[in-house]
Amino acid sequence: MKRLPRLDLNLLQIFDAIYTKGGVSAAASHLNLSQPAISHALAKLRAMLDDPLFIRQGNRLVPTGTARAVAEPIHAALRELVAALDGAGSFDPAQSTREFRIGIRLAGEMSRFPALASRVLAEAPHVRLTSTAFRRRDLVAALANGDLDVAIDVDLPVEDRLCREPLGVEPLLVAARIGNDRIAGTLDLDRYLALDHVFATPRPHGPGIEDIALARLGLQRRVAVRCQHAITAWQIVAKTDMLCTLPRSHVRMLQDIWPMQLFDLPIAVAQSSSYLYWHRAVQADVGLAWLRAIILEVMREE
Repeated sequence: MKRLPRLDLNLLQIFDAIYTKGGVSAAASHLNLSQPAISHALAKLRAMLDDPLFIRQGNRLVPTGTARAVAEPIHAALRELVAALDGAGSFDPAQSTREFRIGIRLAGEMSRFPALASRVLAEAPHVRLTSTAFRRRDLVAALANGDLDVAIDVDLPVEDRLCREPLGVEPLLVAARIGNDRIAGTLDLDRYLALDHVFATPRPHGPGIEDIALARLGLQRRVAVRCQHAITAWQIVAKTDMLCTLPRSHVRMLQDIWPMQLFDLPIAVAQSSSYLYWHRAVQADVGLAWLRAIILEVMREE
């Protein structure tokens, strides 16, 4: 085991930059250091750890097994140290120029991000706010390495390294074109099944929550159109006699653009809960604590 007094924190920061940015040049640019300085630091680390850490393959530096083994603990430790130092000071939203990166799935950005961005920028006009998509299998890593500060998603199995807070549940509503002669002001299950449906999902395959509930009863709706975004589905419904089932938050946004007939879903479904996720390493970061409080407030209001 290496004695901590021999370790230079700057060397760990340089290792972390090389690993996360993918090379010496990118690390030098990220840290505002010269490439020779980065290379010198890497040579010292290699000698200290008795391992090459990165091996050149063509134009890429590929991490060794040792580098991969220590990369996440080093990154997490550095983030926790930065968060602790930030937490020892203060965060002034009115003056901050920080960038906050919020992970939001494509299906939820339209309904959630506008209200959130409006509230954040009202209190912190100089910050930068980024909405970014993510793969669920990469969520822990993205929160650990700082690619995301927080993430909003459905109920997921989480590790001890992640914290989460519930954002609540919302019902599904059914939209139909105003003037659709096949609906006489009400929508029962028989009529719901008799009409064709548009299904909005970024997934190329798989059923929706409503399809799962129908299948349990031995029933099935006909999905005539499958598209990637709720806006597209809404436009299709506006020009056809098809139906579209969407979360209430989506419907509220789209109803202002193109009014529809709205109905309660005529079948009981398992309510989908959403959660706010973040990494334990940034628990003490007062800036992120401020951001989390705003997200919780806005999402629960919605």
